[in-house]
This record gives sequence, C-alpha cells and structure tokens, in this order.
Amino acid sequence: VYTLLLIFVVTTIILTVVLFRVKRKEVRLREKISQQLRDKGADDAKLAKALNKVMQMVIGIMDCISLSPENATLLHSKVRSYFLTTVRDKNNIFYEMDYLADKCHCGLISRLREEYPSLTKDDVMLCSLISMGFPTHAIVTIFRLTNEMSIYNKRERLRTRLEMEEGLNLMDYLEDKVTELRSQKALLYSNIFSSLGKKDYI
Repeated sequence: VYTLLLIFVVTTIILTVVLFRVKRKEVRLREKISQQLRDKGADDAKLAKALNKVMQMVIGIMDCISLSPENATLLHSKVRSYFLTTVRDKNNIFYEMDYLADKCHCGLISRLREEYPSLTKDDVMLCSLISMGFPTHAIVTIFRLTNEMSIYNKRERLRTRLEMEEGLNLMDYLEDKVTELRSQKALLYSNIFSSLGKKDYI
C-alpha cells in the first residue's frame, strides 16, 4: 500500500510539473503572438500613414494642375512644400523614406543599421534614396546641397562606414544586400512551411 501510495504521489507530482510547463509554454506563446499582433498593427498604421502622405502629395499636385494649369508659380510652391523643406521636417515627403525603403527592400535599412551601428541619419537617408533609384542630382536637391561634389563626399563617408571594398559601386552593393535578404526570406518561409508540413499543421 505504501509503495502504491508513493508511486501515486510521484506520478501526480510529475504530471503536475509537466502540465505546468505545458501551460507556461502556452502562456508564453500567447503572449508572443499577442505582441506580434500589436507590433503588426503598429507597423500597418505607420505604413498607412506614410502611404497616405504620398497620396496627399499626389492629390495636392493634381489639384494645382487641374485648377491652375498655367500657374507655374502655384505648382512650384506646392511642390516645394512637399519636397524642398529639410529632410528632418516631419511634413517632408522624404521624412519616412528609410521606412518605405525598408518595406520595399526586405528589411534592407534595418539590416544596415544592425550591421553598421555607426551609420548616421543622413547615411541611412542616402542609402534609402540610392536603393529606391533616385539619381544623384535629385539627391543633391533633397539634401539641399549646393553642388554634386558635396553628395560625393557624403557617399565616400558612407562607403567608409559600410566598410566597402575599394572600387565597389554603392548601388551594386545595396542591390546585392537586397538580393541576399530576399533569398534569406524565401529560405525562411520554405523552412517554416516544411516544418509545419512535417508536424501535420498543413
């Protein structure tokens, strides 16, 4: 009887510990999912805000063109209000360019910030604009610089902070990074679906 009682107690303790651990894992999983949903919601809201800013810009310019097709001064004034304030002005269309470039290029900007923490805000903006295909003369205007030599100096400082090899083109470097990130993302999704398939989740 004593032996049976001891076995019962030990078994009960083991089951209790196992159930507790399972329950704790479930709680942690729910918390993780909830946090991911909150982060996703916040990210969706930020993306919607950024895209809305772009749409308001398009609407504003089209409004000027439609109402005053011959009024170049009005159109120029409207364009300046969107594009030619300082890039640190939250109303500037390029203020969220790093975020949009990150979304368009599989987390490129996040990866660069992670790998090269010495990058400045201007470095990040320059990477964003180059990766999105902006030509040099346009980047000069966006940064409100007086000549193209100034942007070349910025590019050289950026190349140094990115620890790039001599002779490597900055645009090619960023494109290679994006290609690498796309491949990693595709591999990650492939592994996830493969794992779920093995566990009969799909």
